[in-house]
Parts: sequence; structure tokens; C-alpha cells
Amino acid sequence: MMLSHPLMLHSLLFDIMRHVIDTSEVLGIIETAEGELELCASADAGFDSSAGLLGVELKAFLRPVGKFVKGSHFSRHWLPMNETVTESCSHDESTDLAKAIFRSWVHKVHQAASPLNQVHLHDLTSKL
Repeated sequence: MMLSHPLMLHSLLFDIMRHVIDTSEVLGIIETAEGELELCASADAGFDSSAGLLGVELKAFLRPVGKFVKGSHFSRHWLPMNETVTESCSHDESTDLAKAIFRSWVHKVHQAASPLNQVHLHDLTSKL
């Protein structure tokens, strides 16, 4: 079977992988002309034991505060592009490696929302 579209191949690869983690994190609140938006990062990871391969799908997005409606995610030019990371590892290492990859992604997304991008990021810990 020939797959001509990269997304078809990507979907097929994740279909054959064993689930490792699926996580997301709200990194802060951004004040915009449209209102307050949550800055979010997410990771969905799977492990292919036959290939010894971990695949982690990473996303960065904004969404209206408090709204968890599918399709309410959107982007800004300064957010990092979504990406998929693949690493060779053993099954025993896959969860810790996926978490480390996500932590690195969270840092990258947080850095993208720096004051250089003319956004105001509130630390959520100050609101708890």
C-alpha cells in the first residue's frame, strides 16, 4: 500500500503504536484584544515495540479561557509549529523519555510567549 500523503503515514504509524502518554498543560493566560486566552502545550506519545521507536506528537495552541470545546484551538505566528519527534529507545525507557520530550516542548512554547512577542503572560501559580 502506497501512502502519498504524510499525514496518512503519520496516522498509520500512531495507529500501530502502544499508547505511552497523552498530556496537556496550560502554561499561562495571555491578554489579547479578543480577551483572555490560555497558552497550552500538549503531547501524545506511542511506542512501537517491534521497531523500538517512540513517537511523540507535540502541539502548541491558544484557546479561550475555561473552554474545552473541540475545535476552539487556534494559533499565532509566534507559537512554535506542531511537530512529531521520534526516538529509538526501549519500552522501559519510553515513558520517561516521552515526559522529558514534553518538558522540553513546554519550555520551548513558554519561551515563544516571551515579552519579545508583545504578549503578556500571567504565571498561573500566582492565581492558585
